[in-house]
Amino acid sequence: MTRFFEFSDAFTKLGIFTASISNFFLIYVTIWHIKQIRGTYKYMVIVFAQTGVAFAGWELIARPFTHNYNRAFILFSLNTWMENSELFLQISVSVYAGFYLFILVFFAEQFIFRYLSLVDPNSTKIFGGFGVIGWIGYPLVCGAMYSSLLMWAGAPDEFADDYLRETFLDVYDMDISTTPRFIFVPFTSDYSLRWRNLSFMIGGGFLLTSQYFIIMFCGIRMHLAMKQELGNFSVPNRRLQKQFFRALIIQTLVPTCLFVLPALPILLGPLFDFEWNMQTGGIIALLSVYPPIDTFVFMLIVAEYRRVISRWIWKPKVISVKSTEVFALN
Repeated sequence: MTRFFEFSDAFTKLGIFTASISNFFLIYVTIWHIKQIRGTYKYMVIVFAQTGVAFAGWELIARPFTHNYNRAFILFSLNTWMENSELFLQISVSVYAGFYLFILVFFAEQFIFRYLSLVDPNSTKIFGGFGVIGWIGYPLVCGAMYSSLLMWAGAPDEFADDYLRETFLDVYDMDISTTPRFIFVPFTSDYSLRWRNLSFMIGGGFLLTSQYFIIMFCGIRMHLAMKQELGNFSVPNRRLQKQFFRALIIQTLVPTCLFVLPALPILLGPLFDFEWNMQTGGIIALLSVYPPIDTFVFMLIVAEYRRVISRWIWKPKVISVKSTEVFALN
């Protein structure tokens, strides 16, 4: 079998490099050059950029990868430079999974904030002051719940290890007993339900779908409210509100298309007892390039970022042309 997992390290390093450059650039531009984004939403943009850097950097530590074999799914670490830290790496993989839910919850909060800024701007004051603790704390709590559920429900046992041992050794040349891992085998050999494994699919699924429900609800309400409320805003503010809305929609679609939709057959496959043996960690490799894509999308859609970047690109050329003209005149 082709060892596709060996290429994941390149995607991880590419993701860290591009995420760091793009997000630190976004933070710098937002703090020092962007004037239209102010107050709480400016802090949200900065916190989200910092999360993108942390998410990409943590992947280098956790090095998560997935494999599907018949009615089993395993999430494990490919980290080879911390081989004697099995528990730490296991926690690192669970934290990485919690990071994704943190990002999704943070998107949901931004949808709520943008919706309230349209229909009742004064109500957005609850996000300021001590409200910052709330809109940062809520995603942290949800991410911690998801990580804890993964740690408990996916804890390996003898049955799960034995089910995957031979395949895991053949594909990865690794001993499953000493590998930081979470294994989900929803059925026993006589097809009795293994409820602890199933609880992650149920509980984790609820945490994810509830955030998408908030995003869809607020997104639809925002679309309807724009037709009614934007007439009360100035033309520049109206244009800015539309840009924020489009940016949030696309920023939500990117991880959904890169990770959530491809992950559905991987996560639900064990329930249907498919006969397959596949290295499915490619979706994590795709997710590693998500943070820079998300940042580029935001800066491309919000016009003020485009104007700032354009001035930096064209100003040196203008100066160069003027200098040439002065030199020619002399």
